[in-house]
Amino acid sequence: MKINNIGLNQINPYQRNQQQAEKALQTTKTAADQLEISSAAKSMQTKSSVEVEQAERVAAIKADIDAGTYKVDAKKLASNILDYYRL
Repeated sequence: MKINNIGLNQINPYQRNQQQAEKALQTTKTAADQLEISSAAKSMQTKSSVEVEQAERVAAIKADIDAGTYKVDAKKLASNILDYYRL
């Protein structure tokens, strides 16, 4: 009778699997999540010059309305309404 594979490796084959599983757990624990924001997204976070001008204009109109000094040009308003609905 011939006996193959005798030695220390074959005494407990499950121990090697357990050691490999532990190594895999250790490598996954060391990895950390990272977040990278692209330059396009960073540029979207800052306000453009148009948005700044619009905010200033809205603030000025609000201040005039609160003070009671805001006057509406009826002809210009009517013209803008007609232009809007003609398109």
